[in-house]
Amino acid sequence: IPSTPHPCTPSTVSLSAESHLSLLYHLTAVSLPSPGTPAFWVTGWLGPQQYLSYNNLRAQAEPCGAWVWENQVSWYWEKETTDLRIKEKLFLEAFKVLRENGSHTLQGLLGCELGPDNASVPTAKFALNGEDFMTFDLKNGTWNGDWPEAQAISQQWRQQAEAASKELTFLLYSCPQRLLGHLERGRGNLEWKEPPSMRLKAQPSSPGFSKLTCSAFSFYPPELQFRFLRNGLAAGSGEGDSGPNGDGSFHAWSSLIVKSGDEHHYRCLVQHAGLAQPLTVELESPAKSSVRVAGIFIGFLLLMVVAAGGVLLWRRMRNGMPAPWISLRGDDAGALLPTPGLPQDADSQDISAFPATA
Repeated sequence: IPSTPHPCTPSTVSLSAESHLSLLYHLTAVSLPSPGTPAFWVTGWLGPQQYLSYNNLRAQAEPCGAWVWENQVSWYWEKETTDLRIKEKLFLEAFKVLRENGSHTLQGLLGCELGPDNASVPTAKFALNGEDFMTFDLKNGTWNGDWPEAQAISQQWRQQAEAASKELTFLLYSCPQRLLGHLERGRGNLEWKEPPSMRLKAQPSSPGFSKLTCSAFSFYPPELQFRFLRNGLAAGSGEGDSGPNGDGSFHAWSSLIVKSGDEHHYRCLVQHAGLAQPLTVELESPAKSSVRVAGIFIGFLLLMVVAAGGVLLWRRMRNGMPAPWISLRGDDAGALLPTPGLPQDADSQDISAFPATA
């Protein structure tokens, strides 16, 4: 169960095994939160995509990623907020019955998955300080666990008005209805395929060695495979990590240690559903990096020149002076802005005799 207090930017979690036909809520509560951080937060997942964020500081359920644009009914997010505020109260009050002092973390995984026959399979399990310790019994409508802490929390929750019946209603009815609604309104989000932007860079490592890093940016779905090639032959997959971005896409990287001077023999091969075929990424040369940096620097200088020119023009016009490009030619300047005190020529006088028109 992932834990993070930051909305729409959850910590890295492996989701490749989860079906696109699942709706799961990851709930986390801490007994001693750090100042300014939530004591309770929730991330909601539709298959591999986070679609919901909630914490007790904002106290509002909010959509994430591409689901911000889902065409939902007007009351949907109000209902999500109401349900999660009830969960927040249950989770935070559970700490009152824990016998031991100190910091505790209570987590829950609640939701449902649709099978091939569209039958809903509910999920309701809980963990205390990282250890599974309690589940919800659908048949009896109770929370069960062998730990003394599980029995104490279960007893307290059963004393809350309609807590068990609300849990049962959510797992058997609300969750499947919400899942089917999302599949109807936002299936395009789940079928979205965005190929990765790639980069392969080298940097010094330990003496005599370099580290090659193959990076993938802004891709979806999250499943992606890296492989390093040396002269076209497999050289391993390296070591790396991956994680979600705030917009619903993902990022990933993998690194491989090679001998210094041997970097140009390597390539990175990436496979992803958004690519028609595997993509081979070549090592980014220092020259390309220099050109990119130089381009940014030159662009910055041009921006400064334009800004300085704008200030100069404003000052000239404020003082009644012509714009610089008008002053480049004396004859043009005289025709457009005659010098004060000097008589105009005959043509200018004739033109000025006509009445002004709007």
